[in-house]
Parts: sequence; C-alpha cells; structure tokens
Amino acid sequence: MRFLLKILIAALGLVLVAGLLSYAFHAQLLTGLARWLIIDDALQPADLIYLLNGEVETRPFHAAKLFEQGLAPSIVTPREEDSPPVQLGLYPNGTEVSVRVLQELGVPAEQITVLDFEGGVTSTFDEAVALRDYVASHPVRRIIIVTSALHTRRTRWIFERQLAGSEVEIQLSAAPQYGYDATSWWLNERGLRMVNEEYVKLLLYRLRY
Repeated sequence: MRFLLKILIAALGLVLVAGLLSYAFHAQLLTGLARWLIIDDALQPADLIYLLNGEVETRPFHAAKLFEQGLAPSIVTPREEDSPPVQLGLYPNGTEVSVRVLQELGVPAEQITVLDFEGGVTSTFDEAVALRDYVASHPVRRIIIVTSALHTRRTRWIFERQLAGSEVEIQLSAAPQYGYDATSWWLNERGLRMVNEEYVKLLLYRLRY
C-alpha cells in the first residue's frame, strides 16, 4: 500500500511539473504549432503569380507587392463561387474585390486573368484543379502561389499533387495574417479558428485526396 502511494505521489508530481512547464513555455509551444504550418519560399522570378481567394485584407495586397517587385509579369486568380447575397447583387464576388484591390495598387487590368471554373471554386482543391487545367494549355514553368501564411503547408500539399508530372515548379509566398501572426494567434478569435481549422483540414485532405 505504501509503495502504491509513493507511485501515485510521483505520478502526481510529474503531472504538476509537466503542467508548470507547459504554462511557462506555452507561448513558445503555441508559436511552434503555427510556424509549422507556414512555408515561405525564397522567391525566384516566375511566369505568373497565382492568387488564391479569401482574406482580401492581405492576399491581393501581397500579390500586388510581388508584381511591383517584378517577380512575375501577370497575376492569375480563379473565380470563387457566388454566395446567395452575391447572386442577389448585395455584395460583390470575393474575386472581384481582389481584382479591384490589385488594380487600385497599380496592377494593369490586362495583366490580371480571372479563370472561369464551373460553379466557381469553393476550396483549395478546386483552385488547384483550376490551375492544373490552366497550365495544361499555357507555357508555364514556374508559378508563385500567394495565400495566407497559415494556409501555405496545406496549399503546397494539394498543389504538388494536382500538378504532379507537369514539370511546373511552384513557390509559396506567405501573405501576412490580418490582425495576428504566429506569435499571437491564440489571442485572436480568427487566429484560433484558423490554426485549428488548418490542422483539421490537413488531416481531412490527406484522408480524402
């Protein structure tokens, strides 16, 4: 009985120590969780910039910056699905908003291509399929993909599979998250949702695709 009590006390001590260490280093641990999701390649000049939909507060701004730096001569983006409010004319389509941001930041309209996709793209998978179809009929060898930082690892995974055998090289360029980053995501509701969703989606994508 005394022996079992000693084991129980030792186990409780280990749990307490683990809890204290986790609390003391929680910022480093949580930052590491987010940073693992981020891929931000050292960019080389490319044939085009491929802008993914969503996060219009940052993604098109980042794409315009890369265009201004001369890293690619054009920007291509797939048209996203029209939501019911968009169909009623109450809101613009998200892709249209991104295109307007690009133009306001100096990207000429003739250097922007919006890809039609049946029904509009609804996922990263759809966006990868749209790009795969595009490169099948265009002489493209290197592409810069712009998406949000915490979205980059999953993006690389799905795009590499869709473009396998095409000889197209992809580079990921991480746009900043709006209102938070890898060192503060757990203090922001959007950050909490983003990190949790990315880990869940990584698992689901691996199981499904």
